[in-house]
Amino acid sequence: MDGVGEDEVGATRHWLDDPPTVGAVLVAHNGARWLPKVLASLTHMFHAPTAWRAVDVGSTDGSAELLAEFFGADRVTHAPAGTGFGDAVRLGLSDLPQTDWLWLLHDDAAVLPGTLSGLLDTATSATDIAMVGPKIREWPSLRRLLEVGVTVTSTGARETGLETGEPDAGQHDRPRDVLAVNTAGMLVRRDVWDELGGLDPDLPLHFDDVDLGWRLARAGYRTRTAPTAVLFHAESSRRGTRPHAPGDRPHWELRRAALHTLLANTPMPHFVWQYVRLFVGSLVRVVGLLVGKDPEAAGDELLALRSTYLHPVRLLRARRRRARTSRRSHRAIRDLFPPYWLPYQHGYDVLRETVTALVKPEAASSIGRRSTAVEHAPDEAVDLDDGPSLLLRRPWLTAVLTLVVLSLVAGRGLLGGGLDGGALLPAPGTAGGWWGLLFEQRHDVGLTSTSLPPLFALPLAVVATPVWFHPGLVVTVVMVLAVPLAALTAHRLGRQISPHRLPRLVWAVSYGLAVVATGAVAQGRIGTVVALMVLPIVVNTAWQLAEQPGWQLALRLGIWMSLAAAFAPIVLVLGLAGLLVLWWSEGRWVSRQLLVALVTPLVLLGPWLAQRALRPWQMWWEAGLPVPGSASVADVVLGRAGGPGAAPGVLTAGLLVLAVLALVPARTRAGVQLAWTVALIGLGVALAGTFVSYSSADGAASVTAWVGVPTGLWIGGLATAVLLAVPAVVDRGRPVVVAAVVVALVMPIGTGVWWIARGTADPLDDEPRAVVPAFVADRPGDTLVVTGSIASGVEIDVVTGDGPFLGQEAVPPSSEATERVARAVRRLLAQSTGAEVERLAAAGVDAIYAPRADPELVRRIDATPALEPSGSDDPDSRVWTLESAPAADRASAPWWHRPLTGLQVLLWLVAIVLTAPVRRRAEPAPLPGDVEEVSA
Repeated sequence: MDGVGEDEVGATRHWLDDPPTVGAVLVAHNGARWLPKVLASLTHMFHAPTAWRAVDVGSTDGSAELLAEFFGADRVTHAPAGTGFGDAVRLGLSDLPQTDWLWLLHDDAAVLPGTLSGLLDTATSATDIAMVGPKIREWPSLRRLLEVGVTVTSTGARETGLETGEPDAGQHDRPRDVLAVNTAGMLVRRDVWDELGGLDPDLPLHFDDVDLGWRLARAGYRTRTAPTAVLFHAESSRRGTRPHAPGDRPHWELRRAALHTLLANTPMPHFVWQYVRLFVGSLVRVVGLLVGKDPEAAGDELLALRSTYLHPVRLLRARRRRARTSRRSHRAIRDLFPPYWLPYQHGYDVLRETVTALVKPEAASSIGRRSTAVEHAPDEAVDLDDGPSLLLRRPWLTAVLTLVVLSLVAGRGLLGGGLDGGALLPAPGTAGGWWGLLFEQRHDVGLTSTSLPPLFALPLAVVATPVWFHPGLVVTVVMVLAVPLAALTAHRLGRQISPHRLPRLVWAVSYGLAVVATGAVAQGRIGTVVALMVLPIVVNTAWQLAEQPGWQLALRLGIWMSLAAAFAPIVLVLGLAGLLVLWWSEGRWVSRQLLVALVTPLVLLGPWLAQRALRPWQMWWEAGLPVPGSASVADVVLGRAGGPGAAPGVLTAGLLVLAVLALVPARTRAGVQLAWTVALIGLGVALAGTFVSYSSADGAASVTAWVGVPTGLWIGGLATAVLLAVPAVVDRGRPVVVAAVVVALVMPIGTGVWWIARGTADPLDDEPRAVVPAFVADRPGDTLVVTGSIASGVEIDVVTGDGPFLGQEAVPPSSEATERVARAVRRLLAQSTGAEVERLAAAGVDAIYAPRADPELVRRIDATPALEPSGSDDPDSRVWTLESAPAADRASAPWWHRPLTGLQVLLWLVAIVLTAPVRRRAEPAPLPGDVEEVSA
């Protein structure tokens, strides 16, 4: 092992002329596993301590005997079990002569011959240096760095500034000032130790080093690293490899020590904020840990919080002790702490790693272990082989990035602002609009509505909360990046059903393009887009359930079905049919699990679903405006849902041919038949939908169903049948394979070219539709919008502000309120009396707006008393304001609506938590039986 030779540095060690005295204290507790190597490393030091003292803390494994044999029984102090490290050091110091420096050692930390010499080199280099720490490497690996100084974040996390597993290549060999150093190998001036009172007895195991360094810095002294001094540490307490004994500290002691250290040392100007912040932050951590199904860690957090905040007197005493020795302001030592944003960066890193695990790029070749060994000198030029291209190394990652770029090109007309148009309404001004839609007592959607809110507002509100003031960004991402997002979920399924990398890549891309080919994106059908993104996850979960039946997978299947059905309720019909297929294929083995999966959407969507069930055909009404569909039977068969933005059906003809031919090989026929069954379910429901019409309010059915979701399932099932037949095709010879590949590529390539050429816009647009002029929208009451003519009929709509946002279309006012306003308008146009104006004001109407004013309509409204003509921003439109003030009192929903919505949100949270795997505190992996030798 590398070390620093005495001859190499002797000439520079000025302190050798008058060597400082050093008293060493080694604390042991059940450390017999490491002590033989540790004690052996102490026999070869270039410069040894002046005096030694060993303290054994209630060891039961023979550690005390090893210490007595090495140091002599008269140099060993015995402490009772449960004695903290700081108290053990005090016991050792009581029998140790006064020295210039104090050197602290652990029973699981081995030194090199030059460790103490290196510490003294740095310690004696300046008079204001009071504490020095070595460069600590991991034992038994000997090469990985553990610490070269330490600090603490504002949330109580111990921060070393090192990457996990970072090797020691000399990158941290420059001495520097730090907040603190580890007590393993810590060299501290004895007079400063006595001045500060040593280690805090309230910190018996953890954060005692950080606390001492913090107090030392406030007292005007410096703590410095000595990288030439190397120490090897097994970290047995942190890793749990030390044998347990009575009196050992509980797991929550680590978090309690962190809270105590922060609150005891934070200066008063920031104390109140830190006190409240840590309390609230700990509660948030508890919730997060429970959501992540780590109940043990959540319990530790609560116990630490209780132990800290229920003992204010202890905290007050600690702050008073520190105030007596503080001579420098916190501002003067601020550079010793990490930046305030570091905890948030760590949180982002965790989130990024989680997302990366979900969307893991697939490599075309195996990835070997990264080498960190230094094989060449720093100044030696090395020619590196660039290796294969990114396309060959990461084909799926390349495909996803390509789809993202193409999506931005295709969505070139949708990147200027919030999306609107077709079936899509604009997003609210803030994410609070969706939260309010869920919990408000009444919905101000023109005429007040007391309907139950749509459940798709919940995931929209949750996802939009991080971008609170720009919720439209969520909608833009979903719609503009629909193709890559759908391809990502499809590719996760593809890994389950096919081992062939390139075919499943083409299959996933084809599915993503099938979403935009239906016309759903261009028409603003966000319900279809989200449902088709989620459907591969539903199928994937069902596939796993068939292979490994379990209630958690069944619950997860039900949750994904609920999410898709919240945006497109027709998914429940498709899901029920799919569950029947799964029951038919798997039988009684999954009966109970399928029942859980079936009941879950009924519970999670509950009252809102029952509200829809009162008019069964409204199962076709998705998130967004109920814009009629126009699909024919031929459109559906070719995978098109009709309307603007649907790709030419001829592009899918080749897929139909391949799917039929996929039934031929007997080798893969079983899986292909299952895929065909799922596809036929989608086809059957889609064809039935072409004959269905519904109404969003009472009255005659008038809206033809949009069949985008079942049509997408039909195409997805056909593509899956082709994918499952790949193993049989590859054995058919080169001509057959080439022909199949050419036909299979027609759909993704042709659809992609059409998609880029046409674009995603129209009727979808990035300019919000102006329902009423801005000056009218700013008025306190609602606006009655009148369209049509006296000759052909008049249509009315009552809007609040500048119009409804996404989600409000699903909470229409009651038919009674609508009919009262309609009756008042009919009488106003027939008789032109002021009484009808009063009725409109009683309904909350403040203005009347005719966007395309019919002359006869204008004449009759002008003749009505109590209406005052107003200017308009369009010469073809007219505006009238009511002289009467609009009614302020509005009807409210029953009191139980808000608690019911809260219960629904709670049920979603509980269901999600139940599906997560339960974390258990892992048993530490035993170290190798023979601890690696540490030598110079």
